[in-house]
Amino acid sequence: MHTPAIATTWDHSAYSVYQLSNSQQTKILISDYGASIVELWNCDSAGQLGNIVLGYPHLQDYQQHNCYLGAVVGPWANRIKDGRFNLDGRQIQLECNQGSNHLHGASAGFQRKLWSVIEHSPSILRMKLQTTPTEAGFAATIDVTVSFILDEQNRLTIDYQASTDLATPINLTNHSYFNLNPKAQNIWQHQLQIAADSYLATDATGIPCAEYPVDNSHFDFRQLRSLDSLGTQRNIDHCLCLNRQRQHKTEHAMYFAAYLAEPESGRSVSIETTEVGLQLYTGQHLKEFTDRLGRKCGANSGLCLETQAYPDAVNGLDQESVILRPGHIYRQTSRYQFNPPLLLADNLH
Repeated sequence: MHTPAIATTWDHSAYSVYQLSNSQQTKILISDYGASIVELWNCDSAGQLGNIVLGYPHLQDYQQHNCYLGAVVGPWANRIKDGRFNLDGRQIQLECNQGSNHLHGASAGFQRKLWSVIEHSPSILRMKLQTTPTEAGFAATIDVTVSFILDEQNRLTIDYQASTDLATPINLTNHSYFNLNPKAQNIWQHQLQIAADSYLATDATGIPCAEYPVDNSHFDFRQLRSLDSLGTQRNIDHCLCLNRQRQHKTEHAMYFAAYLAEPESGRSVSIETTEVGLQLYTGQHLKEFTDRLGRKCGANSGLCLETQAYPDAVNGLDQESVILRPGHIYRQTSRYQFNPPLLLADNLH
């Protein structure tokens, strides 16, 4: 029998935390502040529950820091070079908040917004948000809905939909930091597999400048490998180009993207997505903090596997694929299967 739908006020504020749960003992806490996953509990191989995502202890920590822990990121996840692009013959200048570049929506970022809950049950949480025109340079009013669905197969599906009154770039993702072993201070004993034959090299500011094969590089995760094997090249914040999504381009089809495992705990998670890119970020810029359970966290305490369009795609040859126009619906879906069976090689191609 399921736990009833639970919602609690967060730190005596206007914000709340909503709970999803299933019969597998998986429990997910999501706030309407940033549509953020603040806790995600599931069982290890011994049946012991543990929280496998990083989260700040208090609301004010989310408001004061810019690490995007667990948040829905938009209107544009990742970077836009110089915050500038041309659209329908007009040059658009967005706010720049990471050096000379635009990152994660800048002051218009969804991670700092109060989302309105439109449906909540033990298995579904659906929220909506309407953006403010001209904020951070985005001219459009965008209506966004995000749905978190936890099923009895121990899968969390995050479904994003959006519509607009004016043509606008859009690229949404979830920015959870995973650490599948709550006892571990860092991620280096995790094992990772990514279905990507190529990656996007970047300039010093994180803007893609070329696509290269992963062969003979530290970005080759086609076979399951330990993150510790990265050695001195372990700090990564790059986009890998997912194979099946590029090859098939079937409208809104989901394909395997990545598999993350942690041997000591026996936990794992497999990710499917509709998106062409997976931003792998090893959390090297995380500042020290104590999480909601009293655990000391800092650089490399968690890693992000962000399903999304390519960084700066609005300035690329396939710009139209990331432009949402009036009368059309943007949709992105990613699914996280907790503790799945080991993957087979044919998932990669």
